[in-house]
Amino acid sequence: MYMSGDEIRSVYLSFFEEKGHLRLPSSSLLPDDPTLMFTSAGMVQFKPYFLGQAQPPAKRITTVQKCLRTGDLENVGHTSRHHTFFEMLGNFSIGDYFKKEAILWAWELVTQRFKLPPERLWVTIYQDDDESFDIWHNLVGLPENRIVRMGKEENFWGPPGPTGPCGPCSEIHYDMGEEWPCDDPSKGPAAEGERFREFWNLVFTQYYQDENGNLSDLPRKNIDTGMGLERMAAIMQGKPTNFETDLFQPIIEAIGQLTGKKYEENLVAFRVIADHIRALTFAITDGAVPSNEGRGYVIRRIARRSVRYGLQLGKEEPFLYNIVPVVVEHYKNWYPELIGGQDLSMKLIKQEEEAFLRTLSSSQRYLDELVQQMKKQGIKEVPAEEVFRLYDTYGLPLDIIDDVLQENNLSTDKEKLNQIIEQYKEQSRASWKGGEAVLTDTIFTRLVGNIKTEFTGYDQLEDSSTIIATVKDNSRTELHEGDEGAIIVEHTPFYAESGGQEADHGIITTETGTFRVDDVQKVLGGNVIVHYGQVTSGVIKEGQQAFLQVDIERRKAMQRAHTATHLLHAALRRVLGDHVRQGGSKVGPDWFRFDFSHFESMSPAQIQEVERLVNEQVLENKEVNIFFTSLDEAKKMGAMALFGEKYGETVRVVEVPDWSMELCGGTHAKRTGDIGLFHIISESASSQGIRRIEAITGKKALEHLWNLEKLVKDVAEELDTSKDMVVQKLQKLNQDLKEKDKEIKHLIERVHTAEGKELFTKAEEINGIKFINAVFPPRDPSALIIAVDAMRSFNKPFVAALGTLNNEKPVLVLAASPDVAEKVNLREVVNMAASYIGGKGGGRPTLVQAGGTDASRLSVAVQQAIYECKRRLGLA
Repeated sequence: MYMSGDEIRSVYLSFFEEKGHLRLPSSSLLPDDPTLMFTSAGMVQFKPYFLGQAQPPAKRITTVQKCLRTGDLENVGHTSRHHTFFEMLGNFSIGDYFKKEAILWAWELVTQRFKLPPERLWVTIYQDDDESFDIWHNLVGLPENRIVRMGKEENFWGPPGPTGPCGPCSEIHYDMGEEWPCDDPSKGPAAEGERFREFWNLVFTQYYQDENGNLSDLPRKNIDTGMGLERMAAIMQGKPTNFETDLFQPIIEAIGQLTGKKYEENLVAFRVIADHIRALTFAITDGAVPSNEGRGYVIRRIARRSVRYGLQLGKEEPFLYNIVPVVVEHYKNWYPELIGGQDLSMKLIKQEEEAFLRTLSSSQRYLDELVQQMKKQGIKEVPAEEVFRLYDTYGLPLDIIDDVLQENNLSTDKEKLNQIIEQYKEQSRASWKGGEAVLTDTIFTRLVGNIKTEFTGYDQLEDSSTIIATVKDNSRTELHEGDEGAIIVEHTPFYAESGGQEADHGIITTETGTFRVDDVQKVLGGNVIVHYGQVTSGVIKEGQQAFLQVDIERRKAMQRAHTATHLLHAALRRVLGDHVRQGGSKVGPDWFRFDFSHFESMSPAQIQEVERLVNEQVLENKEVNIFFTSLDEAKKMGAMALFGEKYGETVRVVEVPDWSMELCGGTHAKRTGDIGLFHIISESASSQGIRRIEAITGKKALEHLWNLEKLVKDVAEELDTSKDMVVQKLQKLNQDLKEKDKEIKHLIERVHTAEGKELFTKAEEINGIKFINAVFPPRDPSALIIAVDAMRSFNKPFVAALGTLNNEKPVLVLAASPDVAEKVNLREVVNMAASYIGGKGGGRPTLVQAGGTDASRLSVAVQQAIYECKRRLGLA
């Protein structure tokens, strides 16, 4: 029974609605969960419900979920079933029904609504799951030989990240028929080959896995099922692969029209592009932006892989972005958000295509030459050093290199390659202030053992504490006047550099000495705070009571700047769109650098609007609320988490009411008004897909405005006008200068024209042909062309060789009248003459030009050019 993709979705959702399930929309591909890069399964949005951390809207839920997985990226296009983007049909029970209902309803839907023949259905179960076996065998009536027990790797699902719900599962497989390869059909899904195709996974979520891999029972048992729409469509439509279904065919047809190639002759390339353009369109619509970090880099990898396969189809210019409207048109009824995201998707994909094609133009050539060299020498393993050179020097992504090597039956030593990359990273790491490396965790473990420092600086900037350790030259020892070293205390108000915020400075004093704190860092997994600096007087000893004083002005200035980053982040999202995400920051005293995902430079109007919005929040003088809560509660409240950051169960939330809410461990202003003033200094590109803003706050912003005011005043005085009239006065001066420049240019042209005519008049003449050669003082080469044009005005046969210096480099111009140029190849002559000055040239038949590097032989080159022309005319 044929069913379209739309019909399969509708039948599935309607069936479970009849069973009392609430239909919910798909969640975004970009989950709120900071442990996940993308939404990889239908249950991701229901994780808090499964854990009993939140109350679900219903105990029974059904969805069609957008999913993105890239773990098997290299397989996409080479198999019938691997995808990056796919849709997962799911039904979920949150502490309601369990295995019996899940299995019986699955069988009912598959055999009665989808009308799949029961005799072609097989199932797998977890090896120890006797309960599932009994249900399948005794209640469903499935023969024992079509119920296959398998191990944990195949039939134990989850969690979707490092932690989360998980449990045994039962998969339903469809027998595609005898024509499909299979080593032993009697084994069913356990056999090798593609005959038995899994299309629905029923997960019995009973456990929670913690960070150490330990399992514990969940408060309530849950059901989490996932049916792959693409796989089900292939079965229902009788297609050999997912790519022949109606879910892909409009995209496949568009690729054929754009490339002029046939799908049947280019299966892998068509499939890769069709899969990847879906992933890119959906991911960008949901807010992902190509970049060099995190999920942005995954999107970039997918785009670049598509470009490379486009090259295999002969497309050497951007074309992928033109497929986006086809994807949108095909999916818009189920995912109307694609309509609003179409323009942005096209723009970003085209930018990625253009950028990567530029990179490939040089690097691909080197890779191709390397591959051919290896093949010619009969070498199967490319040296890891060469692969690293392609990656580091030529900018080719490792996955692209790996793809090309695999396609050519080549490999490399990946372990050695990883060692080279790690060694390179080690060499690139910056050292701490003073030129000495920060003490490593290993050394600190040896020096101080298992200790923990308490940070008290959120609430106070002064504190008394006991010195646990004083360290110099990797040894515990007293610190004397002039010594540079490190101090560890039991508890400290000094903020250690983290989260992009610079460390506090200040003073540590004891009864015997004073220590200036220049840097503060965390070691041993963040458990120990180390104060680096220098003893300015006396001696500092372990066990002493110390008084710690943070530089108040510096701290306040950093608090102003850090709170301003939060206000800026929210303003950028309002002005540019929800795709804006913080990519990193550097916060100093009244200054910060803020990187964010965005695809083009901001216009002056956008920068002004962002600045206005931030200062509006400053003027409202809102209280900055800071509180601790659970990670899940913070996410429910809408707090933004930085992707890639690791958060514990309890998180610190910084909120500016009705404006911004972020997870943050930094120090902040008490009220937005404390910021005083906010001003954007610059907006520029940090890397592909990442923009960078530098801004100032507080005193630095005020000083900046004072300096600008003084500058305008000084300019006004210099122009002998008022400050209000500076622009008009400058505009008039510029206009006057342009007119003067025109006059000067005209006079210079008259001078060069006169020089040309004079040279022509006084030149040697042989058989009615004038021969002119001259070397001028340094000038723009255009002056020589003007002189030549003056010579042409005589309408007589001539040859002219003229030389000059431009930026201390020799320039040679060779010209002739048309009748002479018919007899003498000026291009050949100028290249011969240019050899004297270490260069070469070219041009039109009647006018050629050459440049070189050796100015000392310019006169010789000019004379040789004239001599060679005479010789070729038979006049030498």
